[in-house]
Amino acid sequence: MSQSLTRETPAGGRRRVLLLGCEPAAGARPERRLTAADVAALGRDPSPEQRAKIAAKLGRSVAELNREVDARLVEAVLELLVRDVAKEVRKALAEAVADSADVPPSIVRRLARDDIEVATPVLEKSPLLTDQDLIAIVRTNAMQYALAVAGRSRLSEAVADVLLDTGEAPVVARLVGNVGARLSAAALERVTAEFGREAAVQERLVRRPELSFELVERLVRLIGERLEWELVATHRMPLERAQAIVHAARERSAIDLVAREHGDRRREEHLRARFRAGELDHEALLAMLRDGDVAGFEIGVALHAHEPVARVRKLLYDPDRRRLAAICIRAGFPVAHYVLVRMAIEFAEAAVEGRAPRSDYGPDTIRFLQEQYQRLQASPETVAELCAV
Repeated sequence: MSQSLTRETPAGGRRRVLLLGCEPAAGARPERRLTAADVAALGRDPSPEQRAKIAAKLGRSVAELNREVDARLVEAVLELLVRDVAKEVRKALAEAVADSADVPPSIVRRLARDDIEVATPVLEKSPLLTDQDLIAIVRTNAMQYALAVAGRSRLSEAVADVLLDTGEAPVVARLVGNVGARLSAAALERVTAEFGREAAVQERLVRRPELSFELVERLVRLIGERLEWELVATHRMPLERAQAIVHAARERSAIDLVAREHGDRRREEHLRARFRAGELDHEALLAMLRDGDVAGFEIGVALHAHEPVARVRKLLYDPDRRRLAAICIRAGFPVAHYVLVRMAIEFAEAAVEGRAPRSDYGPDTIRFLQEQYQRLQASPETVAELCAV
């Protein structure tokens, strides 16, 4: 045993030596532990930067120190740090203990109510904050606190409901996009009714796996309304736009495809730049289809699906609609967007041929399409087969 821990050393002194990490436990990483050298450096330089360094090291060592030292001593030191007047010290401590289950809950609760720069890592990660803690924090603090809570890896329905109560679109968008958040059917209905026209919310909402058939139907209408696409309201398509789609579907010869690909090369470069910049989302592709820009739509789908444009054209207009579903899955289309693509293609064919569409796209049709699409999403092998043309 080290001389610093002999029987002659008073008990308080031995605790202090252990706390300072002069004799790290087997397997410990001394560079992450608080050491006597750190304390000596603090004596020479008691600046906020040096105190923040001490706070970070102590925070990372809490679990080890609780095993080796009287936990009350560790808590006393943490209490001093959590009350430090320098924000950077408290921030360093919060970042170090954010995902720890070994910190006294009182310390975590205090950090969670500190300035948002301090509170954020704890609000996002700490397993020690209860639903009651989170609900109280959301209800009594500014929107930024709710935004941090909405990003937690797991959220109960009760906390999700309180986050919806904030009425803040950024909070709702982060909540809806959080796959670890449990949202009841009533909550999803509320999101659709109150925030369905918010682009950031809608984009995340359409990707949630537990959407009901009724919600998908409503989202199809909402997306159509946002795009001002009369197809959704009237179930009709202007003849010139219908002809553009059907013309694309019937151009199948190899010579024609080569010629079109040569002509589309400059357009593809432009759209690829938009895609890389994150400006070519699925709603932008639907807007191209709405406006009769079929070539742009095809290229956009190919970029999302990482497939050649010629193959995408064949799949989009194949009489076997499962191929259309498969390429939409490859391109990452949510089911509501897929329904709109399928509507457009089927209504275009009907308009050109002068007949009524085969489907009125009511609830039963959308239910069938959603079930079919989700079955295909769950079967990558079938998607690969259908895309192999």
